[in-house]
Amino acid sequence: MRKPANPKLYAMFVAQARAKYSSYPNPGASAWVSKKYQQAGGQYVETTEASRRANMAKKKQENADSKKRESKKDVKKSTKEKDKGKK
Repeated sequence: MRKPANPKLYAMFVAQARAKYSSYPNPGASAWVSKKYQQAGGQYVETTEASRRANMAKKKQENADSKKRESKKDVKKSTKEKDKGKK
């Protein structure tokens, strides 16, 4: 499976195709988007099921790590607030 390496550029051409063609997606409009995207220097990246699963696992781990950091910050804040109350 191929996906665009520059999603913003690709989305711009999709928006233009939606305005240009009466129905999108259709084979002609999709070919037009691909052609314009490549003419503008856009490239496609090959993806496999294994790479998609690895990316999903990586994102899941990053989310878990960020939640841990947030909870540690909350603990530090509450500890500091308790210390201020004791003085």
